[in-house]
Amino acid sequence: MGLEVILKEPITTGELLANLRSRLEPMQRKGQYIAEHMPELVRETVDKAALAYLGMLKLPGTGGVHEHVGNPPCWLERRHNDNEFLWQLNRMTHWQDMLEAYSITKEEQYGRKVLEEMQDWIDKVDIHDDMIHYSVDFFTGCHPLRALEIGIRSYKTWPLVLEHLGPTEMFTEQIVEKYVWAVYKQVKILRQVSPILWPNADHNHYLMECLGILTTALYFPELKDAEEWKAFAINGIERCAEAQLTEDGGQIEGCPSYHNGCMFWFGLAVVLAKRFGFSYSDRYMALFRTNLDYSIYSMRPTGKCVPVGDSHANYEAVMAGVYGYLALGDLSWTEMAANWIDNQWVKQEANKHIWRALDVEDFHRRFESVRRNRNECNKLKTTFWNRTLQQAIIRSGWDKEAFSLLFTCRSPVQNFHGHIDLMSFDFTAFGRTMVGDPGIFCYREDEDRRQFKSANYHSTLLVDERDHFEYRGSFGYGPQKPGEIYNVEDRGFYQVGSAYHLNYEPIVHHRHIALVDNRLVIVVDRVTGLSGESVQRYFHLDYTDVQLLQGYEAIIAKSDIANVALFTSPYEEADLLSGRMSDVNDVARPSTRVRFKGTHEGTTVFLTILVPYKGDQIPKVEVQPRDGESFIVTSGSDRYEVKVMERDLSILK
Repeated sequence: MGLEVILKEPITTGELLANLRSRLEPMQRKGQYIAEHMPELVRETVDKAALAYLGMLKLPGTGGVHEHVGNPPCWLERRHNDNEFLWQLNRMTHWQDMLEAYSITKEEQYGRKVLEEMQDWIDKVDIHDDMIHYSVDFFTGCHPLRALEIGIRSYKTWPLVLEHLGPTEMFTEQIVEKYVWAVYKQVKILRQVSPILWPNADHNHYLMECLGILTTALYFPELKDAEEWKAFAINGIERCAEAQLTEDGGQIEGCPSYHNGCMFWFGLAVVLAKRFGFSYSDRYMALFRTNLDYSIYSMRPTGKCVPVGDSHANYEAVMAGVYGYLALGDLSWTEMAANWIDNQWVKQEANKHIWRALDVEDFHRRFESVRRNRNECNKLKTTFWNRTLQQAIIRSGWDKEAFSLLFTCRSPVQNFHGHIDLMSFDFTAFGRTMVGDPGIFCYREDEDRRQFKSANYHSTLLVDERDHFEYRGSFGYGPQKPGEIYNVEDRGFYQVGSAYHLNYEPIVHHRHIALVDNRLVIVVDRVTGLSGESVQRYFHLDYTDVQLLQGYEAIIAKSDIANVALFTSPYEEADLLSGRMSDVNDVARPSTRVRFKGTHEGTTVFLTILVPYKGDQIPKVEVQPRDGESFIVTSGSDRYEVKVMERDLSILK
């Protein structure tokens, strides 16, 4: 069947191809500039392309190593009990490496390989007309036509085939027809299914799916549905901004990794608008700008983001900064991130997106200057509270040695990317993560996923070793009762955040966490309604060298960079349990979970002090309980009186 049935007006395939070529970016010129001025990027690109050419890919389930996925890939094969393996294979992100390698080196083998794989995929994945009538649930299943994969292919990878190969003789009229038909059938399905899946526009999937619809309409305005698709997608992306970008700054799901991804997707929408001659509302642009700040707030002073919820501890705040520049012409977010991230990582992260720049030479020059022009974060506060995400971020300053806390308590969760982590916290000091959030590790339906999402893998309090709410699967929880952060304040020599939750009713737990004199952290847990239950307090330390010091009644964790000592009252039975932390899919490092446990009645107040230090001299800290809800804490020459109330914490010097 010819293309005429899906076009607005009858034109030949040759005319359609000529129209398309007139809209493409000058990839050959970009490739020439990169080849001449960016030798490190060239080497990295060609090395990755060579592996992709051989069918060697790193995917979820492969354990962080490359695995042969077939040549051409086995598009329909699910491996390692991991749906993400099949889904991410069918996003074809490996094509990007081969296409960029072609535009840099002019070696046709890379371009021809992508075209062969694309045609093989079209032949293997049956997309027939009656699919438009399938149940919406079909498009959430484990196959190449899940709605999200259609969206990602349509905005991220298939358009790159047009950009890099469209002007060449390899991209024949026959291939044009196959491409257009395949994309049209997929996006027609997506246009119908996506708004049913995400009626409230409050999920990152909907944003990417709208981007896929928009990108297709912009590249092929000749399609009979293009005008309606474009209007729908622009409106959908505006709705995503309103539903997902919070007033305080931070994408609605509360996961820094997904937030940084959304800064890419919302920013890319603006890049497309600049290129194709339209714009977004002032409200959209203001929300985007405000939310870029969260990419900086949610960074540890190590340069990596805090991996709260389904997040990885990585350097993708740079990616957010890149799209702050591409969309707004403002380098300040990248300059701020560069305070903590080594130049090589800034450059490496930024260069992943250089091909999206409308002016590659300008992009290269400006991001080279980032290394010389650091921004000292003067416009940002050291006490940040997002009332929608229920997160408090408290820090001593904006240098690499700063003390930094992220404290969270959100119940019910916004969606299942959240973990069972009520009143958990992540703590970094002296350039070292000390108390860490464990991260994602995987999305599989298995014990690893349950463990990384569970409460006892986070730094929080449990009753009778029960999760705060029921874990029912990788993307499923039982009912949840209210929980929130209800106060965050800077009180001069200390900054404090306070929260509670009711998931153990009739037992109620309040937690107050304070950074005091920019040198120690005080954690106070007030638990009411106890009647003989056991209480466990977990602290997940990003250390393997952890010891119980009986003479000090303390626990110390040591490393070459910096150490931390924990003191607690009452000093209960303490266990050192194995743990794991993960920065990337399927890869974890060993860690240690400290568990204090005891049985209690009525109202009990627990006080824990964390003191970071360098060298071998263990800090001297004494804790003297007074009337059950107040303590005298002596740390070196400093003496503090800590008073605990139901909904507040007072510290006097």
